[in-house]
Amino acid sequence: MSADGGPVARHSPARAAVRENDTVRSSLEPAGAPEPIGSMLARNAARFGEKAAVRHRSGEGWSELTWARLALDAARLARFMEDAGLRAGERAAVISRNRAEMIVTELAVMGLGAVYVPIFAGYGTEEIGRLLEHAAPRVLFAGGPEELEKVPLDRRPEVVVDYSGRASGGAVPFAEALARAAFSDPGDAEVRRFLERAAAVDPFEPCLMMYTSGTTGRQKGVLLTHDNMLSQQRALSMLWDVSENDRFLSYLPWHHSFGGIFEKTTALYNGALLTLDDSLGKDFDRLLENWKEVKPTVYFSVPKVYQQLYDHVVTHPEQEREVFHEELRFVFTAAAPLPESISRFFADRKIPVLEGWGLTETSPCCTITDMAESRSIPGVVGYPIPGVAIRIAEDGEILVRGPNVMRGYFRDEEATRKALPGDGWFHTGDLGEFYGKALKLVSRKDRVFKLLNAEKVVPTLLENKLAGMNPYIRHVIVVGSGQDFLAALIFPNYYLIRERFGDDIERAEREVRESLRKTIEAFNAEHPVKYERIRAFAVVSRELTVDDEELTPSLKVRVKNVLDRNEPVIDAIYDPSSDCDCRFLRKVFRLVPDSRKCFLGKDKTLDQCHTCGRVVFAEGAPGVGEGSVG
Repeated sequence: MSADGGPVARHSPARAAVRENDTVRSSLEPAGAPEPIGSMLARNAARFGEKAAVRHRSGEGWSELTWARLALDAARLARFMEDAGLRAGERAAVISRNRAEMIVTELAVMGLGAVYVPIFAGYGTEEIGRLLEHAAPRVLFAGGPEELEKVPLDRRPEVVVDYSGRASGGAVPFAEALARAAFSDPGDAEVRRFLERAAAVDPFEPCLMMYTSGTTGRQKGVLLTHDNMLSQQRALSMLWDVSENDRFLSYLPWHHSFGGIFEKTTALYNGALLTLDDSLGKDFDRLLENWKEVKPTVYFSVPKVYQQLYDHVVTHPEQEREVFHEELRFVFTAAAPLPESISRFFADRKIPVLEGWGLTETSPCCTITDMAESRSIPGVVGYPIPGVAIRIAEDGEILVRGPNVMRGYFRDEEATRKALPGDGWFHTGDLGEFYGKALKLVSRKDRVFKLLNAEKVVPTLLENKLAGMNPYIRHVIVVGSGQDFLAALIFPNYYLIRERFGDDIERAEREVRESLRKTIEAFNAEHPVKYERIRAFAVVSRELTVDDEELTPSLKVRVKNVLDRNEPVIDAIYDPSSDCDCRFLRKVFRLVPDSRKCFLGKDKTLDQCHTCGRVVFAEGAPGVGEGSVG
């Protein structure tokens, strides 16, 4: 049931899916006509008025922005930016962690026909400088002094606005920028004129430039139009019954498409209450506190947080009713596969888990699973949303066509031609296949590699399988390009380990190690194809983080960066003569006998590393060795 008593689902994307040879499309079309973001603001301001649109922490309590106040502040900020020289088609950039002022800024910028450019506040000075040079904004908004300190002086535009009001150096406090407007009443004629102007913006003009997360290579600026963003909402309105009675709890970063377009716009478009979660998805205790207080009815997140909620309820069963409360209607996951055990856990509690697939370039959602299908199938990410068609090319690449596909990459004609070659389809770079009429993801094209015997390996399929077999695995990367066997780098789920074992490190290490060994053996037993079996694995005793550029802001693994940083581990697995780094390497396990001398530069009769002299090897069961750095 919906928050207002109606059904959760309207139309079934599975029933609407039509397959024609190598293409699957939705037989439904998005509701309504193309419109700009300003139309959404004008409509909801008139309809909801003093109803809260956004809620955020303020001291020990909560502060709210009503729809009337959103319209007023957007009009006032638009006046300030126009006086500062911002014109239609130009760009205004924002460097800040999620805060309510960003929504005002976005609505004001788009209402002027300009382009809103959110930039991740966690980037360092070099990356922020590079992105600002590329975007060339007329106006820059910053969360506070911490963000402004990372902006190179030669990359600062003339007009800089500080949300916190604490920055110096000529930055205009946000409150002052609003106050410079000569009007302060939601009913003022100036507000009405702004809303009329915003609603008249061409919906097919760009309104947002979002930088891709960049799991490989340098980031590109994706140009999205008003219709790109809202065609998706018009499509979702055919499938979901989200209303003004719903409550969203939002921590997903708004510089990324999952949070900044999909979640945030879904809440705003439907007039739901969007509550900002100040845990930022990192402080789980704070997230849990906010969850219990807000009691979201709809929740968008990545698998990491669902894993934490699952782990918490498993270890604290007395809190299950607080977490999986009766008003929670459905949850949505994306960015990475959700382990099957967690999907079943939610399903057993009658809470639908929806999954989707898409890219920043597709605004982002292209497919969505069906609420009526409770069984989760690994890799299957659903059916095309209304207005979207999916095709599988001869080489297995997924192609997309629909009103959600981007205009192109900003100032990058070569990349635009490659992604949009003129055949009417967007070339995603993902490999997939159809499972009936649903799309099943296989891998990124650039992750596929060959072993020494020329056998092709799709590591993501193996990684997803492994990650779903053991809750102690947070991340796993399968390696072996150009080698004669596969190995795995395992990054443990330290939250679960700490919850279960506390300070008993020796017991934790012993039991987790044994659990992982059994998982690898079970995985290999299920793989009749010998070259797909994992012959060695390393447990790396450090967590992957966004700050170290090992995870994207949406918590996807930056595989290239992780492999580069773990090169000593990989060398230790494959090259017996390589230098090991005992400070970095935690565990390496060789699961099969090898005719060569033992890895880490050891003879089979020795238990000492030749390179550094430390004892790092102990014989285990026949054919099993374990490296242990003390």
